[in-house]
Amino acid sequence: MIALESRLSASRRGFSLMELVVVIAVIGVMAAIAIPILGNNVKTATTATAKRNLDLLNAAVQSFNQANWELVLSTSGGSDDEQAIFDSLRYRDPDVRLASPGSPYLPPNATFVASSDTNSYRAVWNGRLYEFRSAGTVGTGLDLMKIMGALQAAPTNTPIPRSTNG
Repeated sequence: MIALESRLSASRRGFSLMELVVVIAVIGVMAAIAIPILGNNVKTATTATAKRNLDLLNAAVQSFNQANWELVLSTSGGSDDEQAIFDSLRYRDPDVRLASPGSPYLPPNATFVASSDTNSYRAVWNGRLYEFRSAGTVGTGLDLMKIMGALQAAPTNTPIPRSTNG
């Protein structure tokens, strides 16, 4: 009877060392499998978001071109051309009678953040549209992951003038 009581009390004390080692090993194997999968999912989602924001920019350019005139601006070495186009897409004439249909062509919370960080996804103006620059490439452009800001910023300029090239 005493032996039975001691076995019951021993089983109530907790897990054995071997059981703990097995559980920790199983958790380690699961983590080793899950971490790379989750890391790849984050990279895929980030790339998809950047491409979606690029599509938003280029759709705004197309809308501006259809309602007004074609935005044509030669490329520069910095981010001045991207800034000028971005401001054109955010412009709306204060006189409602003169405002272009659909303007402004970007949401009010769109913000311009220039970046040359090779770890970021950037939009670079090619003279007619924005092009995608993936992480790992060099060049200065609009940071696609910071395009939608929390604060509404007023447009700073009027649209670029009509092109004299076409």
